[in-house]
Amino acid sequence: MFCGKVKNRIFGAAGAMLILFSGCAVFTGCTKSSGITVISNGTTVEVTENTENGSIAESGLYIPPNMVTRYASLNYDSRMKDAYNSVVDTITNFRSSAQMPLTISEADYVKVLEAVRCEQLMLFYLSDRTLGDFDTFTHSYTINFTYKYDVEEASEMLRKTEAAAKEIISQLDDSMSDYEKLKYIHDYLVLNVESAVEGDYVDSVYGALVNKRALCEGYAKAFSYLCNLIGVENMIVTGYTGVDHMWNMVKLEGSWYHVDIGWDQPSEALRERYPDLILYQYFLVDDAVIQNNRSINNYLCAPPKAETETMNYFVYEDRYAGDYDKAIEIITDSCRECIDSGDKYFMLKFDSSNLCLQTISQLIKPDNDGVSDIDRIVSELNFRGQISCIDYYKQYRILIFVIE
Repeated sequence: MFCGKVKNRIFGAAGAMLILFSGCAVFTGCTKSSGITVISNGTTVEVTENTENGSIAESGLYIPPNMVTRYASLNYDSRMKDAYNSVVDTITNFRSSAQMPLTISEADYVKVLEAVRCEQLMLFYLSDRTLGDFDTFTHSYTINFTYKYDVEEASEMLRKTEAAAKEIISQLDDSMSDYEKLKYIHDYLVLNVESAVEGDYVDSVYGALVNKRALCEGYAKAFSYLCNLIGVENMIVTGYTGVDHMWNMVKLEGSWYHVDIGWDQPSEALRERYPDLILYQYFLVDDAVIQNNRSINNYLCAPPKAETETMNYFVYEDRYAGDYDKAIEIITDSCRECIDSGDKYFMLKFDSSNLCLQTISQLIKPDNDGVSDIDRIVSELNFRGQISCIDYYKQYRILIFVIE
């Protein structure tokens, strides 16, 4: 099978606390738990050519453009490329079997199969692949393939997926930077695609974009497809977080960054209380952030290094504090922006855990006149509502502020 399923994802903390900074009681709760995919080993990437129209396979299968994200297979030698193309040809034409060529080892052929699984985003209609009989004449194995749907059903699903993706992309315009486009896509998937454990399509681009339900594999493939459509170089990465996991990398301003849509989904408790909350903990992050709680799988190939923070959400949006004075400046400015725009949330990341804890304490600590820093901010902004803080992600040096 393409993947298994695990019912829980644990972020590290047992719970969270909502700290109200402007005169309300403390709210406690927020347990982080949601579904993710178990996938086979592998790591892949890259972009296909942009074409105006899709193609039709010999079988009659409609294949939308930009549904291939290649990386591992780009560096294959001729024998590996031939095997890769043979597998793709077999599956797109719904053939029941293929012969493992004599020129390739069994181990290399397994790598080819994994690369096809990760790179060919449209092949979600494949049900299974199994090792068949050994042919004594050719001294090679037969690989058997089975399918979930017939050609007409698969084509219709692919057309619906393409239409859904184009509708999302239609909201973008040429005045937007690549950063802004990626943020829009990230936000759309976080807000509109439910993190789901069960379902026939949750590990696919179809499940994410059409059914609006996905596991990590569905999020990663949908994000990759949308990146392809807007011309942003990207890759799909696999790794391990206690279970196998899949996410993305993108190339922005000449540097690579990680993006994990599935792990930017708020916890169930947070989503219930704040249904339009978007997290940015894993939006355009470097290797150091990723390696805090996962390892990258280099089975197919090593992904590029992500070593810069220039386009990281917190750095780019000026939401990164190196000291308490900077934290106060960011909180004041961000609260003002939220009040003016009607936004309800902003996230702030700190240079150290100590600074994060200091900020939580100092904001509500009264001075000799009995006035706290958060009181001064509220007074300065002439704000009559409530400012609160969710500290669930403090282990990652992140606070979420809520303006209500």
